[in-house]
Amino acid sequence: MASQNRTVAVLFTLLAAMTGGALVLMALDNYAPNAGAYSLSSYLRLDPVEAVVKNTLQTTAAQWSGVEVFYSRTQGGNLEDLPLLARLAGIEAPQFHFLVCNGNGADDGRIQPSAQWSGQLASERSDGVIRICIVGDGQTSATSSQIQRTSDLVENLSRTFNISPRQVRYPGNWRL
Repeated sequence: MASQNRTVAVLFTLLAAMTGGALVLMALDNYAPNAGAYSLSSYLRLDPVEAVVKNTLQTTAAQWSGVEVFYSRTQGGNLEDLPLLARLAGIEAPQFHFLVCNGNGADDGRIQPSAQWSGQLASERSDGVIRICIVGDGQTSATSSQIQRTSDLVENLSRTFNISPRQVRYPGNWRL
């Protein structure tokens, strides 16, 4: 009987210690997840890449020969706000087919197709090249979610339009 009471006491003590430790850690962390952490649950809330690529076309697909990934040179933004934010920063509003958000203006990793993509219009800068704009200043690394979603998008576009990996250009500081 004493052995059983001891076991119960040890289990309750362990439970109390673990709960107390978890509360202390959460208090020290202010309940905020690490900004660089890749969260599967947040990734699963986003639209599938295939749906973004195919379901947003309003005309027949154009002939694409390459993919260019570049930074918006802004701290945040989304499809609607980016032109204004670029003008306020004193830079030309970027032309792109897809925008990959960083969590500052839209969900981290959210892919937003532009009117250029829906209408299958080429950019003035690069004919036949699909342009993917990553929201960020280019000095700091893209978020893990942006990198993962951009990789998925590039892979899907390359497969759909038969684009060679040699025809895909990334910024100099891009992590593959």
